[in-house]
Amino acid sequence: MKPQARLVSVTRVESLSPHLRRIVFSSEQLAGFPQGKEGAHVKVLVPHPGEQFPELAFDAPKPAFKRSYTIRSFDAGSLELTIDFVVNRHEGPATNWASTAKVGDFAAIAGPGAPKLSNYNEDNYLLIGDLTSINAVNGFARYIPRQANLKSIISVPTRADMIAMDAGDHLKIEWHIEDESSQTFEQQVERVAKVMPSDNTQVFFGLEARSVRTIKGILLNDLGYQRMNLFATGYWKKGVDADKFNRQKQQSPL
Repeated sequence: MKPQARLVSVTRVESLSPHLRRIVFSSEQLAGFPQGKEGAHVKVLVPHPGEQFPELAFDAPKPAFKRSYTIRSFDAGSLELTIDFVVNRHEGPATNWASTAKVGDFAAIAGPGAPKLSNYNEDNYLLIGDLTSINAVNGFARYIPRQANLKSIISVPTRADMIAMDAGDHLKIEWHIEDESSQTFEQQVERVAKVMPSDNTQVFFGLEARSVRTIKGILLNDLGYQRMNLFATGYWKKGVDADKFNRQKQQSPL
């Protein structure tokens, strides 16, 4: 079955930080969009420059630009889907569209896909992210029991990029501020992971591809974490555009 895209329009735009822009989409076509998928990804289809509407057919001669983004929230009552876009960090069709998007602009949504983390019945969780996966951390934490030992490490470019999280007080975040930190993100992850139970901690990490490989090696080889408890995905790869990176992941999964 071919993926189906839902035509949506922008109803609100908010600048959260120097590098994050929140866009709220709404449409009658979001009726039936599944609830409880915060943290999962959707494909956002944006029109080509100069065009008003995105092409909804994935196999069209000139398809819309498609990029994966994480759901921040979905309100089935108002049919509003909220997504945060990383801006002012790189160039790309979806990023450029989001940087200038305004109320009334059109896009399309396909999905959602299956969430990377779906086991919410354990005692210990470590959620590792950056700007691209910050809402995966927030989304998964919503469904982790309040009594669980839940820690998170999130890397952001500046202190101003530490956005509000609404998953609950049980989500304990240690921020890695790139332009202030005296240690690498991987070193900070190792320090925090050392004090978690390595035999039964569920770990999610969605990051730059090379960082994923490094952290996976630290957890498995240095700290003795169980492979079956690691849920990793590369959200992006430095110096590689999204289309090429997706092809690389298909050929050599992280």
